[in-house]
Amino acid sequence: MEVTRQLIASDAVSKKLQQKQQRRLADEAKRARQKKEHRRANLITAGIAALVAIAVVVAIVLQRSGGGSTDNVGVSASEAGCADLERFESEGNQHVDAGTRVSYQANPPTTGDHWPPDTLAEPGFHEEPVDPERLVHNQEHGQIVIWYSPDAPQEVTDDLEDMVRQDGGGVNIAVPWDDIEGDDNYVLSAWDGEADEGVQRRCELASQEIWDEFRADFQGRGPEAVGIPPFSS
Repeated sequence: MEVTRQLIASDAVSKKLQQKQQRRLADEAKRARQKKEHRRANLITAGIAALVAIAVVVAIVLQRSGGGSTDNVGVSASEAGCADLERFESEGNQHVDAGTRVSYQANPPTTGDHWPPDTLAEPGFHEEPVDPERLVHNQEHGQIVIWYSPDAPQEVTDDLEDMVRQDGGGVNIAVPWDDIEGDDNYVLSAWDGEADEGVQRRCELASQEIWDEFRADFQGRGPEAVGIPPFSS
């Protein structure tokens, strides 16, 4: 009987030891999984933080430059066939009812009465004409308009599209204008808020140098400051 009791006791102790060992192994496995999941979570967090940091840096760079890439589009300034900068006296700055036609002296218009803010033209490259009464208001806000001839060579319009999209398509505007005079293919125009004058520059060929110079002088410098960023090349 004594031997039997000892065997039973020994078996009970062995089972307890096995159970204890199993619990220890299970705890170790659980801790290992938790540690692995913790490391993975840290890596994911670090990756997200890095992406956010990169996005912030890119946004700051774009904001300071007032645009996106400045690829060398078109020809040099000396080859672009551009006339000297022209200035025009202000033609007014009153809001008129949307749909009201305004007669402008400058061609294309640079300043003058215009439609209300809810009619502002969308930035970017347009293939269809846009009402000048809308675009004058955009210029009042400091945006530059490229008025291009519908008959301009495809190479020129492609270059103009590239230029206007350098700011991400969110600042300046290009539109067809069927009253371009002479041999010019496009006109750059803006509202110079400091002098309260309209400005234009007429060109035959697209030129990155001309575009950067015009943006540096007039982008974000209209009489109404609404957050259009100035440009620095």
